[in-house]
Amino acid sequence: MSDPASRYSADLSLANINNSHTLAIGRVPARSRVLDLGVADGSVARVLRRMGCTAWGVEIDPVAADAARSVCEGVVIGDLNRLDLASHFKGRVFDVVLMLDILEHLVDPATVLRGVGAVLAEGGWGVISLPNVTHASVRLELLAGHFTYTDLGLLDRTHVRFFDRAGVDDLLGQAGWGMFDMARVLAPTGTTEIDVAGADPQLVRDLEADVEALTYQFVVGAAPLGLPVLEQPPVLPTAMAQAAYLEIWQESRMARGDGASGLASDLRELAALRHASMERRTQLRELLGDVEAEIAGLKATLDR
Repeated sequence: MSDPASRYSADLSLANINNSHTLAIGRVPARSRVLDLGVADGSVARVLRRMGCTAWGVEIDPVAADAARSVCEGVVIGDLNRLDLASHFKGRVFDVVLMLDILEHLVDPATVLRGVGAVLAEGGWGVISLPNVTHASVRLELLAGHFTYTDLGLLDRTHVRFFDRAGVDDLLGQAGWGMFDMARVLAPTGTTEIDVAGADPQLVRDLEADVEALTYQFVVGAAPLGLPVLEQPPVLPTAMAQAAYLEIWQESRMARGDGASGLASDLRELAALRHASMERRTQLRELLGDVEAEIAGLKATLDR
């Protein structure tokens, strides 16, 4: 097994848009105040610092926490299963709280999410990444009669909770949070840490016709219900890039004679819908501004 202080370290390349850390960073505005839960050695915080952000972290491993201090304003060493974030940060609030591949390691992630709400600034949000236990590799492993833990990945031996797409919604619902954005890290069968050599090729093709089976991780933008999200995170370029990535992958399948499932078209349609939603949100904000200006004008007239 790898060194626990470095096993979650990441050598980040922002050119790779099919990566949970890249997708998460793309949902953090420049110059934000960021809390990274499970900061590890500060790999993500190091990039955020170049964006003008100030980052704080929580980390259970003292060696990793010590490494993260070089790029963080402060790092709390503690177990999120028992940590009271509000008391540790004493009134400090954050624009974005990152929870990247951390909630699946916790006994009661919904309670932790509720605690995160206490340290979010007005208009702030959380970015969460979770592994998808219904990936095709896990399905094939189960069909072969195996469920083998690994050091990292979908069946990381330190996972105590497992999530499918519906499970993400259930977790947010239990915590009183709402999702406003979701992206997916996509991984074709044979590219993950789970060895499925010898699987029936037709079965693999059938499985990969389902986007849930191609999804390696969910990357979610969410906030506690009832708290306004004042700024929409910059998610559209990432969504468009994901569509382009999947289209390239589908074209490579066709070149190999594997066929295509139309997922690229579906993802492009999703990106277009998200774009339309964001435009509508902007229109509503402008309309609200006009209404508020009219109310202010009427009030001024009445006061005279």
